[in-house]
Amino acid sequence: MASIMSGAYGDAPNPQMIFVNVIIGYLLLPLYYLFPQISWYFVAEVFLIFVSSTTVTYVLFEKLEKEKAFMLSVLLILFFSNDAYILVQFTKTAMFAVMAGAMLFLWALFEKKSIWKMIFGGLLCLIGTMVRFSTIYLAGGFILFILGYEFWKLYVRKDSLAKGWKYPLLTIVLSGCLVIGAAYGCKWIDWYTYNNDEAYGFFTAYNSARADVVDASNYGYEAYAEDLKSVGISENDYYMMRNWTLADNDFFTIEKLQQTADAISTYQEQQDMTFDVIMGRLRERNYSGMPVFFACALFLILGIFFNNRKWWMTLGSIVIGIGLFVYFCFAERHVYRVEYSIFLGIFLCGLYFWDSGEKTKPLFAEERTGMRLCMILSGLCIAAHIVLYIPDQSYREVTSEERIAYIDDTFYDSGNYDAAKYRKVVNKGRPQNGLLGEIENHQENYYFLDFATTIQTLYFEWSPWKALPVGYHDNFGYMGGVTTNFPDIVQSLKEKNIENPLQSLVKENIYLVDNYAPEVKLNYLREHYYPEARAEVYKEVDGYTIWKFYEK
Repeated sequence: MASIMSGAYGDAPNPQMIFVNVIIGYLLLPLYYLFPQISWYFVAEVFLIFVSSTTVTYVLFEKLEKEKAFMLSVLLILFFSNDAYILVQFTKTAMFAVMAGAMLFLWALFEKKSIWKMIFGGLLCLIGTMVRFSTIYLAGGFILFILGYEFWKLYVRKDSLAKGWKYPLLTIVLSGCLVIGAAYGCKWIDWYTYNNDEAYGFFTAYNSARADVVDASNYGYEAYAEDLKSVGISENDYYMMRNWTLADNDFFTIEKLQQTADAISTYQEQQDMTFDVIMGRLRERNYSGMPVFFACALFLILGIFFNNRKWWMTLGSIVIGIGLFVYFCFAERHVYRVEYSIFLGIFLCGLYFWDSGEKTKPLFAEERTGMRLCMILSGLCIAAHIVLYIPDQSYREVTSEERIAYIDDTFYDSGNYDAAKYRKVVNKGRPQNGLLGEIENHQENYYFLDFATTIQTLYFEWSPWKALPVGYHDNFGYMGGVTTNFPDIVQSLKEKNIENPLQSLVKENIYLVDNYAPEVKLNYLREHYYPEARAEVYKEVDGYTIWKFYEK
């Protein structure tokens, strides 16, 4: 998305960032023209994490004694903000903004605080939905739980009944509808900009069909071989789809992708989803080994001692979280960015129900004893995390040839939690990347990058703070992936007389970088275009293998 925004795939910065609302793209656009060297998309995402974390901290210090607020802020920063900063991912960022904004908005609305606080919270929540709209459904259950509690409290409050509780209720409902309406309105604007353009409309439809296949569970070709063979999809074709290599619109049509998705969905619906199966899948994810799980467990225990009148409300947020985990078990969608978002929702929803000592029955003989204990616990948490900030020094011994394996060993499986990701250093003292040198020094060639080979490794060669220049990807790009049929890339390929990327592999000066499955592409060419096609290793550069394909 940062590359799209900077114009690296085209001839100018492009606000159409696929998953992020186009409104954010247009807001960032002037900055890319004024200061094109800076990756403003990345800067904006990091800044949004900071604002979200600061917003929650502000609410805590406004509601609670400073010792309690400090303790809870430490938990937030060490377990959630820390994660969001180190492994920046827009789904996590969006959830943080939506929940933090909702927390401030609802607190200011129901406690009759400054209207500017309410507006700021509403705007933060709105921006979160524009970073990734679907997070509104992740956050929705937690927000509804808070609303239910506040409406109940409003109804039973005697002074509200004396004044007539319908008026404040109307104000609350209208304020909430305004934020929700704005979120859906921005979503409609984004939808309209894509579907009002033929090229972007086709990309959107194709991307949706592609996601229905690659995001679904993989039971193997044999599970639905009969259905797939009936529509002309071989085992090799299926393997190509599952590995994101959909760079042939003549064969991998939207209709074929939808037929494949239907076959997978039908088979999935036939599988028994028993309690034992659900529990087994949850155990496989090893949630207890995730720091965000530990944070929520510790938060619940602390609530018993320091928020004893409402600690049980945290149980309500946990129930909502469990419901979301079970839902994603049924959907067979297990990725850490979603799991992090659910744990964050549990934590922030529970935070909303913490009260000051004036409303809480003290468990300690002296109030200061409890406050000192808060500070001691905060210090222990900070001390325990110090070791995590000691940089890993193993990068010093990595050679150019070993670099790809060094990165892949930790970062390749991006959907799962791995503690090593948070300490591993990849951007200091890095050896020269021969592949990029090869590409930059041979502008007469075009290099297709196998998605599985390069998507989790190559972007570590560029600083996230620096924008790739306009047209940087002029002579190389991914053979498939989320940018398949993206208009900027389609236009760039047309200028090089490349209409069908897979079929064009046999053309002169076109190469494929592939460490994992070059034989699958070769089989595809033999099945569909060139029965006598062959492939040879053109060059090996720093752990990457470059292939040249021929018709015969």
